[in-house]
Amino acid sequence: MAFRLSRVAAVLIRALIEAAQGHARVPRGRQPLRLFHIETAGCEGCGMEVAALRGAAYGLARADIAFVDRPEAADFLLVTGALSRAMAPELDRAWQAMPARRGLIAIGACAIDGGPFGETYALLGGLSRLARTTIDVPGCPAEPAAILDGLLTLAVRREDEAAG
Repeated sequence: MAFRLSRVAAVLIRALIEAAQGHARVPRGRQPLRLFHIETAGCEGCGMEVAALRGAAYGLARADIAFVDRPEAADFLLVTGALSRAMAPELDRAWQAMPARRGLIAIGACAIDGGPFGETYALLGGLSRLARTTIDVPGCPAEPAAILDGLLTLAVRREDEAAG
């Protein structure tokens, strides 16, 4: 039984690696996308999917995508979860700390429009009513492959703007 389980795991891991390699088609030599992730409330499902995306299976380094630990080093603020009233000042602080040429990425239904939570006494809902986002990745939760596709689309768009 242990042999079968490890063989199945190996097949699944290989399939994930091949799928991730198929996504990394962005030309090398461009400026990397530097992302600062902030979870603002909700079930944290999209936050877990972002954590999965950061794993080795998706090869973000090959696609010149990097997560940074400080908003001062980020080009884009990647937001997951519905925006809670308690986290709104933290989100604003992170946004204000970023360099002038910055963007906002909403990951998942909650970050986009509040998802199943909407607007309540504790939640402001999603970002769509409050700010202009650079890119939205729908889903509940948004899958790592969909997030990666959105980031690669953003990278290509950014490269085209720099060239033209």
